[in-house]
Amino acid sequence: MASELFEPTLDLILDAGQTLLENGGEVFRAQQTMEIMAHSLGVEEFHVYVLTNGIFASARPAGGTSISMVRHVPRVSIHLGRVEAVNELSRELAAGQLDLIQARRKLADARAIGDTPPRAERLACVVGSAGFAFLFGGMLPEILVAAVAGLLESFVCQWFGKRRINRIFTDIVAACLCTLWALGVSRLVPMLDVNTATIGALMVLTPGVALTMGIRDIINADYLSGAIRLLDAVLIAGSIACGVVLAWLAARGLGAIVW
Repeated sequence: MASELFEPTLDLILDAGQTLLENGGEVFRAQQTMEIMAHSLGVEEFHVYVLTNGIFASARPAGGTSISMVRHVPRVSIHLGRVEAVNELSRELAAGQLDLIQARRKLADARAIGDTPPRAERLACVVGSAGFAFLFGGMLPEILVAAVAGLLESFVCQWFGKRRINRIFTDIVAACLCTLWALGVSRLVPMLDVNTATIGALMVLTPGVALTMGIRDIINADYLSGAIRLLDAVLIAGSIACGVVLAWLAARGLGAIVW
C-alpha cells in the first residue's frame, strides 16, 4: 500500500468501527469487521482493541513507524440499518468489489441513513405498551391506559433526547409520569388494574438490548465491555424503578392511594 493512502485507509477502518458501535453493533462484531476491512485493504500489522465506548487501533506501513489512533464513542443508540450497511461494506471489500474511494463513499451513505421518523417511534411505543399490557393479562381499560402512557413516554424521550438530557434522568421522568397517569385514571375507573397498565407501559423503557449484549460480551470473554453494558442496564432499570417510586410517593402524599 502506498504511504500516502495509509492514513486515509486507517481512518476509513476506524470510521466503520465507530459507526457500528454508535448504532448498537456488538463489540466483537466491530472488532471483527475492522480486522476484515484492514486485511482486505492491505493494512498489515493491524491491531485493534474495542470497548463499548472506545476504539484503540494501531498499524504500521511498510518501512515506516507504527501509527496509533483512538476513537471515543460517548453515545450509543440502536439503528440496525446502519449496522447492516457497514456489514455489507465489509463483505464487498472482502470480495474485492470496492476500492478505497468507493468504500469511503459507501460508508458515508451508510452513516447518512435516516433515523426512524418521530411519528413512527410514537406509534411503536403506543402499540408496544398496549401489547405488553395485554400479554400481562390486562383487559381493555389497562390496554388503553398503557397505550396513552406509552405515547406520553415517547413524547418525554423525544423531547429530552433533542436537548441531549441524560438517559437516566429521562427514564426517571418518563416512568414517573407514566405511573402518575395510571394512578390518576384509577381514581376515575376503580376497576383499573394499575400494576398491569403501568408495567405494560414501562416495558418499552426496559434496557433489553444492553442486557442482552452485555451477557453476550461476557460469553465471548470480553468481560470489561460486558460489565460496562450490564452496569448501563442496571442503571437504566434503577432509574425506571426510581420514577415509579417517586410517582407512588407523590400519589400517596396527595391522598390518591392509601397503603
